[in-house]
Amino acid sequence: MNERFSDKIRKHLNIGKEILYLSREDVKKLSIPQEVLKDQMEKALMMYSLGETQMPAKSHVFPDSQSVYIGMPALIPGMESAGVKWVGAYNHNMRDYGLPSLSAMLMVSDYATGWPVAVMDGVHIMETRTPMIAMVSAMLLGRKNSEVFGMIGLGREGCNHFDVIEFGIPNLKKVLVWDVSEAAMDRAIELYSSKLSVPMEKAASLEEIVRNSDILASATFFSTDPHPTIKDEWVPEGQTIIVTDLHSQFHPDTINRADLYVVDSMEQQKHLVEAGYFYGEIPVPNCELGHIIAGRHEGRTSDKQLIVANPSGMAVDDFAVTPLVIEMALEKGVGKILPL
Repeated sequence: MNERFSDKIRKHLNIGKEILYLSREDVKKLSIPQEVLKDQMEKALMMYSLGETQMPAKSHVFPDSQSVYIGMPALIPGMESAGVKWVGAYNHNMRDYGLPSLSAMLMVSDYATGWPVAVMDGVHIMETRTPMIAMVSAMLLGRKNSEVFGMIGLGREGCNHFDVIEFGIPNLKKVLVWDVSEAAMDRAIELYSSKLSVPMEKAASLEEIVRNSDILASATFFSTDPHPTIKDEWVPEGQTIIVTDLHSQFHPDTINRADLYVVDSMEQQKHLVEAGYFYGEIPVPNCELGHIIAGRHEGRTSDKQLIVANPSGMAVDDFAVTPLVIEMALEKGVGKILPL
């Protein structure tokens, strides 16, 4: 894709004078096939861990204690992809303005000249690549005989896990769901139970889903509450836990007794620890997901291992997808070309 990506942009855009704008609906319309998305996520994770990308740790600025802006630059030479992701996370948005708590925009640059070539929604890419990374984690770290998948948190990102379960859990027999909102559980079952080939059930309690899931994922609101909701004694031997909320619902005892603690970025993890994103003392990670994909570190070696994967999300994940989306948009005439 190296030269081809730049060439395709130039066929449709007068670089330096024009820019492509893609709304959220445009990005959704240009949905990347799931198998392709899986391949791009594996490549991005591995390339990052092998030092083939550039991605400084996330930068944060805080307008108040409940809100944060996050700047995330990334460069992937092997994909001719470069840009910045700008995220706003405001916990009170829904209460005060009827808006989702999370927003994200991507600004993509031409690799040859540095000029901006696209501004696009980043939420849809984030909400689809995150569950796929969870399933890559399940594939790498789950027991081969895993049959029950538990999903805690049923917002858009949580529910998107149901679209890609087969990539991570080939022997799936049951899906359990739990959310603090009964309506969210009912809505998830109504929307997804007919799409799955296995039963989908509401767990009677948070304890039940934790105790009875072979692979357990959580996608909840980030919290540093000193009283996490999931008790360590609920977590069974051999479980694989995959979190996209900085494991804020789990007691530090669970994270510390994990036989293998895996992240997507050691550097980013260190930055998040120093910034106070985790409650209590947690261990130094054993490795990155990309190290396992590249064969530089072992994944699961025993069915008895408790394994925790904490992929906190990297800009290289998003910018491994943007070249494909931009190519498709320009070829199909999706989006708006605007003057600079």
